[in-house]
Amino acid sequence: MRYFSTGFRAFLERSGPIILVALMVRLAVAVMMPLPEDFAALTDSGLTALNLATGHGYTHDFYGRRPDVPLQAYMPPLHVAYVYVSLLSPNPRLAHSLQQVLAGVLAVWCVHRLARAIGGRFLGGVAGWAMALYPTYVLMTSIPESVVLFVACMAALLLLAWRMRQEPTPGRAVLTGLALGLMTLGRPQALLLLPVLVLWLTMGRFRWPALWRNAGLLCLAAGLVVVPWVVRNWLVLQTPVLVSTNGGRTIWLGNNPFTTGSGGAVYADLLADYQGTERDPNGPRIIEFPGPYPLPHELDGRVESLSETELDRSMYRAAWDYVRRHPGEWLKLEARKIVSFWWFRPNVGSNPNYASQWKAVYRFVYAGVLILALLGLLVSRRRWRRYLMLYSVLIVYGGVCLVFHVLTRFRWEVEFILLIFMALAVTSLWTRRPGGKVGR
Repeated sequence: MRYFSTGFRAFLERSGPIILVALMVRLAVAVMMPLPEDFAALTDSGLTALNLATGHGYTHDFYGRRPDVPLQAYMPPLHVAYVYVSLLSPNPRLAHSLQQVLAGVLAVWCVHRLARAIGGRFLGGVAGWAMALYPTYVLMTSIPESVVLFVACMAALLLLAWRMRQEPTPGRAVLTGLALGLMTLGRPQALLLLPVLVLWLTMGRFRWPALWRNAGLLCLAAGLVVVPWVVRNWLVLQTPVLVSTNGGRTIWLGNNPFTTGSGGAVYADLLADYQGTERDPNGPRIIEFPGPYPLPHELDGRVESLSETELDRSMYRAAWDYVRRHPGEWLKLEARKIVSFWWFRPNVGSNPNYASQWKAVYRFVYAGVLILALLGLLVSRRRWRRYLMLYSVLIVYGGVCLVFHVLTRFRWEVEFILLIFMALAVTSLWTRRPGGKVGR
């Protein structure tokens, strides 16, 4: 039995089988559950990429509200570029499927190597297998959302950051900065990780002159990726915009009189009050808004006449006005957002891109992952410096969703960190069993 246990553990720790299985299951999903023909039209990034590929420029019609004066910096460019590359292929659907498979396998490899670097071969093996077989990440191969891409980018950023911390060379600082800049072009909140990255450097092997040099190189490399896009936005819009102009609508989605704080899910009675309409007494209490999401009343009749940045700022102001006028109601809304982000949002599974039968399976699997991840977080506190960046990503993503709004796929982008903590709990329990062996 001990020989079997040792052999099984040795198998779990091997990188080859993990990557091979990750590749095979994702290829199987891509073949058995192919992307829809109109995959690019199913997301905002995809629509922007489609406009770009068909000669209409980097534009978005703001959900049909600005067909004649489309927005020109509405979406962050990373996922747009990812979709656009596939649209240049003779067979866009096949090309995008292959991109999803490869990005998914890259994410598995990065998570496997990250966990291995932080906690040893056993932790890396268990985390790698969890990542390779996790139903959400496997099935997302066939869904044209940005999750697979952003998971790969974030996992790569964390792996590069760890290697920089362990061996702070100029080359590693530059690579980490480039990864941070790239992630910022997909999720601007990634830029909030910059001070944590610098702090994390001080907890590794460093000397002050080298620390300042590497911190400067990291910032410079991130800037080399982000600044050209900022300049492009400035030239197009004639005003500075960091990455995109969708922040106003996003914060309005999560901070208004009728929202649940979660995507397009709204309270039917509060929505009827806001719009001055009659509510269907036989309808559900919470609905996924079927049409273009209602905008602040002060924008009535002004959506097309405002500049893109004025429109964005108007929605920021409307959200802030709601918070300022209804602080007690907003605090309750924030509590619901916390539950929606870490547990389940009110209308989880309502996105038509997701098959409804996955909902029950996902609830069951995620509940188990979360329980074990919480145990893993307790275990990790003894070596908290090693796990600081993982904590920080979870805090940043959770905090941004509290300010803006919650979608389950926002958590999916960092749920691999919960898989690492789950693996830490599993390996900790394994090594504490009779005959268990602690090792790296």
